[in-house]
Amino acid sequence: MDYQKEYERKLISPEEAANLVKDGMHIEIGGSANTALIIDKYLAKRKDELSHVEVGTFIDIAHYEFLKADPEQEKIKWESCFLYEPVRKCSKELGPCVHRPGVLSDAGYIAKELGGVLKGGKKYTDIAFLVTTPMDRHGFFNFGVTCTFLKSIAEGAEKVVVVVKKDMPWVNGGYDECIHISEVDYIVEDNEFPTPFLPFLPPPSKEDEMIAENIMEAGLIENGSTLQVGIGGLPNTVVRMLKEAGLKDLGIHTEMMGDGLMELMEEGIVTNQNKKLDRGKAVFSFALGTRKLYDFLDRNPEVATYPVEYTNNPFVVAQQPKMFSLNQVAQIDLMGQINSGQIGLTSPSGKIFQISGTGGQLDFVLGCFYSFDRQGKSVLATYSTYNGTSRIIPALPTGAGVTVPRSVVQYVATEWGIAYLRGLPIYKRAAAMIQLAHPDHRDWLEEEARKLGILPPKYSIPAGKADGVIYRRD
Repeated sequence: MDYQKEYERKLISPEEAANLVKDGMHIEIGGSANTALIIDKYLAKRKDELSHVEVGTFIDIAHYEFLKADPEQEKIKWESCFLYEPVRKCSKELGPCVHRPGVLSDAGYIAKELGGVLKGGKKYTDIAFLVTTPMDRHGFFNFGVTCTFLKSIAEGAEKVVVVVKKDMPWVNGGYDECIHISEVDYIVEDNEFPTPFLPFLPPPSKEDEMIAENIMEAGLIENGSTLQVGIGGLPNTVVRMLKEAGLKDLGIHTEMMGDGLMELMEEGIVTNQNKKLDRGKAVFSFALGTRKLYDFLDRNPEVATYPVEYTNNPFVVAQQPKMFSLNQVAQIDLMGQINSGQIGLTSPSGKIFQISGTGGQLDFVLGCFYSFDRQGKSVLATYSTYNGTSRIIPALPTGAGVTVPRSVVQYVATEWGIAYLRGLPIYKRAAAMIQLAHPDHRDWLEEEARKLGILPPKYSIPAGKADGVIYRRD
C-alpha cells in the first residue's frame, strides 16, 4: 500500500482539526510531553462558538489556552486525571470537580471501556488528538516519550487525529507504542510547538539531601535492585548517591524515565541484567526531562516503553528483583495514611484543593508490598514541614484524599529518619511518626495523639528509637 498517498489524503491543517470539535463532544488532547498544544491553541479561539465541550488531559505541563479563554468553564469543561504544577492555580479556583480519580495502571481500561459502561456501547471519546513522531515507511507513527495509555485512548475514540512533531524521538517499545495510519482518521503536522522538555533540573534542597542520605544509610537499595523513581530534587539526589556508593547491576522498571536514570545507564550502574522480566531493558511508560534525555532514548535498544497497564501493574512490578520504589507525598498522619493529591478543609481557602493525583504511587506501593522475592521496598517520602506547618499531622482532615491506605504502607521517610510501619499497631506507628516529625512539632503531635486516643494515656514514647524507626537523625 502507498502509505504516503494515504498520509496526504488524511492531512489537514491545525485549524481544520480544531474545527472538528462540535457542541457536546468529549475530546482528549493527551498529556505530559505529548499534549496536543496546537489543538489547545486553536480550540481556545473557538470558545464563543462552542457549548458543553469536555476536554480530557493528564500530567498537565502547560496552562492551557482553553482555560485562559474560558476560566469559568462556561463553554469548555476540563477534566484531568493528574494535575501538574502549571494548572494548580486553576484547579484551586475550580475545585476538585475537575479531577478524575484513579490509579494509573487502570487508565487504559477506562479509556477503552468507559463508553460501553456509561453510553450503552457508544465510545466515550468523540475525538482523540494524539501527538506522535512522523510516520515510518511501514505506515506507523510512534508515541515517542509518552506511551502511557495513548493507544487505549485511540481505541476508545470515535475519531483519531495524530499530531505529528518532527522532533519527537522514536522510542522502542514492548507493545502499543505505535499506531498505524489505517487506525487514524486525520493527520496534523505541528510546526509551531516543539516537544516540551525541561531545559535544566532544579538543584536539590537541604531536605532532599537529608532524606536521600537517610535512604542510603538505611541500606534500602542494594546491588541488583530494580528502581522506580520520579523526577525532582530528591530522586536526583538519590541517583547521585547511588553513583558515589558504588552500587552495580541495577535495573529500571519505572513509570517515568528522567535524566537521573539515564545517567545511571550511561555510567554502567544500571545493566538490567538481573531483571526477571524485560532482561537487558530499562522499562518505563513516559519520559520527561531534558532534550539530552530525549536524544538518548531515540531508537535506543537498551530501553522499552510500555503502556501503564504493564509498567504499573502491581503484579508485574512484584516480579522485579529487589524492587525499590520512591515517591513523594503531601501529608502523612500518625496512623500512616498517605495523602498525595487532595488537600482537605485545612487549606487557606477553606475549600478542598486538588494538587495532583494518585498516578502510579499506589500501583508501585502494592507491587513492592506483594513482591515475589519478599524484598520489595516502597518508600513514601515528605519534607517534615511546609511553610512552617507540619506535614506529619495527627489525622487527615475532612476532604483530604487517601492516596495510599495505612494497611499497605511500608517505609516512610523524612529528613529526620526512616520508619517501617508494616505490621505495627497504631500507637507504635504514631510514636515512630512523631520521631520523624520536625523537632518543633513533636510535642504538639504527641499531645494531639493522646487527645485522639492514638497513643495510650500511660504510654511513653521511647527516648531512643521507637519501634519501627530503622534510621534516626538526631
